[in-house]
Amino acid sequence: MKKQKMKIFLIMVAVIASLVAYIVIIRPKGYGLIGGKVKFEVMNTTAINPLDKVSLRQLGKHIVRISKDGVTMLDYEGKTIWDKTFNMMNPKVISNEKFLAVGDISSRDVYLFNEEGFVRQYDVNDPIIMYDINENGIVAIIGQNDKGHVVQLYDADGTALVHRETFLENDGFPLALDISEDGTKMVTSYLFVKGETVVSNLTFFNFSDTGQKFDERVTGAFAVDDTLIPEVKFLDGNHVSAVGDNRVLFYQVDIKPEEVANVTLNNEIKKVSYANNNLLTLLGRPLSGESTYQENTLVAYDNAGQVAYENAYESAITYLEGSHEKYYVESEFYIREYYNGKINWETPLKEDIKFISSLGRNKFLIVLQNEYRVVKVIK
Repeated sequence: MKKQKMKIFLIMVAVIASLVAYIVIIRPKGYGLIGGKVKFEVMNTTAINPLDKVSLRQLGKHIVRISKDGVTMLDYEGKTIWDKTFNMMNPKVISNEKFLAVGDISSRDVYLFNEEGFVRQYDVNDPIIMYDINENGIVAIIGQNDKGHVVQLYDADGTALVHRETFLENDGFPLALDISEDGTKMVTSYLFVKGETVVSNLTFFNFSDTGQKFDERVTGAFAVDDTLIPEVKFLDGNHVSAVGDNRVLFYQVDIKPEEVANVTLNNEIKKVSYANNNLLTLLGRPLSGESTYQENTLVAYDNAGQVAYENAYESAITYLEGSHEKYYVESEFYIREYYNGKINWETPLKEDIKFISSLGRNKFLIVLQNEYRVVKVIK
């Protein structure tokens, strides 16, 4: 009898352990609604005038409203938590989990914020062409001068780390840049015209002690012929993806960069995004020749350039946005949240979404043409 009870007890322990493992480790991080239909319960709606050119982002668990006149952090109900005024002609917003930056393109100012408010202002000498921030508040700025461009890097307390000049006749025109999460590495893409040939020059930098061994901290460079590369991204601390107009490339960047994959695409690229260290590519119509993929197929590549998963859609996808481990797609019939290529939830929504982001605890910020909403996902 005791042996039978012990056997039953051990079976129960094994079942409970399996359930815990499924819930904590295996099951996608959804809401107990895996693949199911849900509804949006509207908690708050605020009107937007499209003529004001307002941007809205999520920072922490709050909403940030950005315009040419300043930045305001709001709670779910639209009440002001803090604000910062400025005057910009052409503000560009870049945000991540911890920081938000607003830079005045073609002017000289970048403002950095965190959830508590204004952090600091970067006032550079040259008109800004582009800039970037990473998860630790490190800021990279490319400005334009008479001879070419200036690349500047600042750490989170505003200390200048790098000042490097590039020249149009030797380096070309900057198209993209990205900083690794720890701030020790950077990659840039420059467009260079060589006779009748277009070349994208990818340059890799290392700002750690190891990088001191290299001239101007450049650890390696690649010239990619007949390709325009307007998008580069650190998928993790040691892997970079580069998206061209006809291919995607992948590099391993320990110290010196090494190309690990060069994938030629026979479709237009409609949109790219990132989730869970994967590059997400939304493909458009096939180009000349045969194509493996139909129009409106999402293909996810891992950091080695291998296909992680793919999803083909019957209707046109009008929105794609990655956010940490998850990503969101919208068609004329629905909006869906995915995790590793699997649907977490789906809800009908017949409005054109401009932006969606999780505010935590099943709450989302949804930005439309004339308003934004705070909604809650319910069954």
